[in-house]
Amino acid sequence: MGDSVIPHHTVVQCIYSFLKAHGYKNSLLALQSESRVPYNTIDVVEIDEASKDTPCVNPKSLERAVLGGKWDVVLHNYVDTLLLPEEIVFALYELIFEELLALGGFVHAARALFTSSPVFANMKRSSGARYARLERMLASFKNENINDVGTGGTEVVPRHLMEKREALLKTLQEAITWNEEPYDGALPAALCRMFSNDGRIGGPPSQQSTMAKGNDAVSVGDASAVCAPTTFLRYPLCCPKKLKSQTLPGDGRPSACIVTPLSRSGGEQRKFTALVVGTTDGVVNILDAESASPVEGSVKHTDEVLSVTVDAGADGGVAWVAVGYRDGWVKIYNTETRKLVRRFTQVHSGGVTSVVFTGSRAPELFGHRTHLVSGSYDGSVQLLNILSGVSLQRIGDAHHSKYVLSLCGICSESSEDYHVVSAGNDGVLCFWSFSEEKIQRVGHPRALTTIHAALRDDIPTRLLPIDDSGTTKEILVLTRGQWALVLSTCFTNNSAEPLVLTLHCTIYTPRPMFGGCLRVVNTPAQPEPMLTVFLTDRSGTIILYNIEMRWRGSTTVGTTKEFRPVDESSIVVIEHGKTVETLNVAYVPGKLDNLLAYSPSIPAMYLLRGKQRREVDLKCSH
Repeated sequence: MGDSVIPHHTVVQCIYSFLKAHGYKNSLLALQSESRVPYNTIDVVEIDEASKDTPCVNPKSLERAVLGGKWDVVLHNYVDTLLLPEEIVFALYELIFEELLALGGFVHAARALFTSSPVFANMKRSSGARYARLERMLASFKNENINDVGTGGTEVVPRHLMEKREALLKTLQEAITWNEEPYDGALPAALCRMFSNDGRIGGPPSQQSTMAKGNDAVSVGDASAVCAPTTFLRYPLCCPKKLKSQTLPGDGRPSACIVTPLSRSGGEQRKFTALVVGTTDGVVNILDAESASPVEGSVKHTDEVLSVTVDAGADGGVAWVAVGYRDGWVKIYNTETRKLVRRFTQVHSGGVTSVVFTGSRAPELFGHRTHLVSGSYDGSVQLLNILSGVSLQRIGDAHHSKYVLSLCGICSESSEDYHVVSAGNDGVLCFWSFSEEKIQRVGHPRALTTIHAALRDDIPTRLLPIDDSGTTKEILVLTRGQWALVLSTCFTNNSAEPLVLTLHCTIYTPRPMFGGCLRVVNTPAQPEPMLTVFLTDRSGTIILYNIEMRWRGSTTVGTTKEFRPVDESSIVVIEHGKTVETLNVAYVPGKLDNLLAYSPSIPAMYLLRGKQRREVDLKCSH
C-alpha cells in the first residue's frame, strides 16, 4: 500500500473518535458491527472529574466493579459501547448467569436473561456445547423453591467464581484501550486541511496526494494529514463540562469581571493570568485563574461595582484597573500595589455601566493612557483626564437621555486617532472620536434596524472588541433579543462619509441573550481565523458558536449567517439548582479552554474547565 493511501482502519478510527466525543452511541455501535473494526477505547474519567451524569471510569474502578460482582456497572460503563471478541462476551454473560443462580438465587431473573438476551442466542448458534451446559444448569434449579428475593443465595463468593472474576478482569484489561487524552478533533481538522471553503480540494496540485479507490485514484489534499498524530483543532467543539466553584471573600457577589495577565508583586516578575472581579458590596478582588484563589489584598468602595477595565501599560508594565461604581464614582487602582491612582468623585448621577481607556501613553503616567471614557445610566458619556483628575467633557444626551449600556474602544492604524463606540438603551450605536482633549460624534448614530432589518425593536446591550491583531476594528454587538452582530468600522477623512460600517456576520440564538465572551483562534488547518463565541441566555444556559472569519480573506464574501450553535450547556443551572437570568462568562486563556461563569444573583463563581489543548502545531504543507 502506497504512503499516500489512508488505511481503512485509520479512517474508521477517526470516525469512531468523532462519534464517541459527540455522544452518537448507537451510530458508534452500528459502525463497529458493520465494519468489524473494533474501537474498544474508553475515555478515562477520574474521581475528581466525575459527576452525577458522568461516573468515574478508569482501570481501578473496572477492577473494583468486576471483582465486586457489580455487573450493571461493568455493562453500562465499560462493555456496552465496545466490540469485544465473542469469546469475551460469552464468558462475561456466562459468569453473570451463574452468579444469578449460585449467589443470588434469582432463578426467574436468570431464566429471563438466558431466554431473551441476544448474547445467549448467539451462543446457541456458535457454541452449542456451552449453551447446553448452561441450559442444564438452569433446569437443575427448576424444581427448587427459590424465588427472586434471594432466599437461596449466599453472601460468600465461592472460590471458583472468584477465580472466574479474576480471569475475566484480566481478559477485559487486555482488550480495552484506555484514553486519558481528550478528543482533539482529528477528523474535522483533517477535513479542514483537505477542503477549501468552496468544498473543493485544497492546496496546489504539487502538494496533493491520491487515495486509491478500486483501479482509480481520487485526488485529495495531503491525505496523510488524517493519520498525523498532530492533527487537531484549537477551537472547542463543545462547552466546558467540568465545574469548580469559588466563593469570594466577604458578603458580596460577583457583578463584573475582566481577565488579564498581571505581574506578581514582591519583586517577582512572573506573569500570571488574573481574574479582576468586582462585587455587589464594592470590593475588587484579584484572583489567580489557575486556582481561582485570591491574590494578596483587595480594594473596597461603598457601593456596587458595575464595570471594570484594564490598561496594561507600555512594554508590559504594571497594569492599572479602572472601576465604575453604582453611585457614579470612577476609581483607578495599581494592580500590583493595590493603591489608588486616581478617583473621580460622582462624575455621574447614575451607575457607571462602562469604562474605556483611551488616548496616547504618557511618560508621566508610567506609560499608561492619558484618558478614560465612561458611560452611565444617567445617559451621559464623559471624558476623564487621568493626569489632572478632572472631567474634561460631558455629553449629556449621548443617547437621547437613555441609558448608556456599553462602550468599546476602537484602535485605528494611526496611533494619534482614538475612537469609541457606545451602545444605548435607545437601540442606537454612536461613534466618537477623541482628539485635542475632547470627544465628538463621528457620523450619524446607527440604529440597529438600519444595520439589519430583523433588529427593529432590539437594544444593543454589550460591545465586545475583537482585538486579536493588536488593533480593534471589529466588534461583536450583543442585543437584548436573539441577535448578535459582527461589525467592522472604518473611520475615513471623508466629511461626506466619515464612517463606513460593514456587517460581516449575524448570529441568531435559540433564546434571548444576556452576556458573552469571545476569542479568536488561528488554526493552521484553515486559511482564516475562527471566532469562538460563548453566549449566555436568560435561563443560564451557555451557548457555543464557532464562526469562520471568511471576511478577512475576501471582500466579496457577504454576510455570514449562524443559526445553529455548536453546543449548549446548562451545567451552571444544574449546579445552582435554578435558572440564572443574569449569567455572564469570561474566557480564561491557558492550556485548558476555561470559562469563568458569574452572576450577581449567585454567591459563587464557577470555573468551567474544558478540554486540554495540545501545545504542538498542526504541520501543514501549504
